Amino acid sequence: MSKLIGKISRIPKVLYEHKKKTIFFSFLGYLGGDWVYRWDRNQGIRKYYAEIAVKYGQKTVSPDDKPKRVFVLVNVEGNSRSCFDAFNKNALPLFLLSGVQVDVVKADNEAQLEALAGAVDLQEADVLYVVGGDGTIGKVVTGIFRNREKAQLPVGFYPGGYDNLWLKRMLPSVFEKSEDVRHACETAMAVIEDQKQSVYAFELTNEESQVAPEYGLGDVSAGWFRQCEDTRKKFWYFSIVKRRWAYFWEMLKRSPSPIECHVEYEETCSGCEKCRPKPIIQAPTWRWWHVLTGTPKYKNNDAQKDYTGIINEKCGEKHEIEAKGVELLVENEQMTDYSQLRFRMGGTDYGRFGVISDGWKRCSEDVVGRSTDKDFYKTDFLANAVSFKISSLPSYIHRLYISSNPTPKDAELTDRKITIRGTQKKLDIFLPTGIRMEL
Repeated sequence: MSKLIGKISRIPKVLYEHKKKTIFFSFLGYLGGDWVYRWDRNQGIRKYYAEIAVKYGQKTVSPDDKPKRVFVLVNVEGNSRSCFDAFNKNALPLFLLSGVQVDVVKADNEAQLEALAGAVDLQEADVLYVVGGDGTIGKVVTGIFRNREKAQLPVGFYPGGYDNLWLKRMLPSVFEKSEDVRHACETAMAVIEDQKQSVYAFELTNEESQVAPEYGLGDVSAGWFRQCEDTRKKFWYFSIVKRRWAYFWEMLKRSPSPIECHVEYEETCSGCEKCRPKPIIQAPTWRWWHVLTGTPKYKNNDAQKDYTGIINEKCGEKHEIEAKGVELLVENEQMTDYSQLRFRMGGTDYGRFGVISDGWKRCSEDVVGRSTDKDFYKTDFLANAVSFKISSLPSYIHRLYISSNPTPKDAELTDRKITIRGTQKKLDIFLPTGIRMEL
């Protein structure tokens, strides 16, 4: 007993004499304990949602009723290919437990992803469920509207990206805090429980290229902040401080020269007879019983609002400005039956310390893609359409991010007119209404 007491009493001395080993193994122990805690917590979350999903699978249905068919389209390159593994753990079991018929197709590249999204229709599925991040969403939306005037299938999204900026902007209460898997499970439950809402895409064209228009739901951006956010992925070994280090490291090496561009934009309009086409009214088909019931009614196929007689004198009115700053951001804002654009440009006089300071504020508030400082954006306006021609773009940040997809480094961006327009191209999407499980 005395020997045991003696060994225990010597532990503080041994730990003190081997400080480096003590610190190293203590850190490993912390990481191991944190991993076990997170694993156990996520297992409990998955069990909770599985118990809800299985109730839908146990419901009695008619033999004539067909199960809901979900076509899962996976971007295997998304988020270092880990998003598909996460989907298999969090969403796929819920679909199977609820009695949903699931077909999984993996896209090997962006071209294949875009082609598959445009090809799938009601003959093959009832729902298109996309596994990937912001870039994947952009390619899927582009594939749909390049191939069809109207989307045939409602679309669900599994948040498999690095940031999932668009989902965070649409529903911050669900996707802003993503330390566990509740938000991922909720996207599957939204499909199972048929929780839908309509969103509208933007259209981007480069008037000096022969490429077909691109479509998206997120934003279009360029600048030093986006470059720093991209760089943080390389500093994974800095763990929780990798974002702050990325801003410090990039600004230590380079001074942030501003972006300069000429901007033309159209006044925003909520709808008038000038900008909204008259609804297509289907002529009624006469049947013999109409002799008794009266003249059949004309049918508005798309249930579109008729803006005939509504006049907005400022609709289509154009303005021109010169803009300058270290960040360019065009956001796609959702309105009742259309999308409009918000053009922002900020950090006009920002140097190294200005970028680091604002970047660290974004880190503190866990925000990616936009500044949290209300005075940062000196140029800020709403528009139906925006055209800009970049006259100065530093070579190191020579990229335009379209729905988080960067253009190639050798792409010609300066002195090219790029036009972004809000549209009425509607997409029905599955979105959860909130997080139902409290931890």
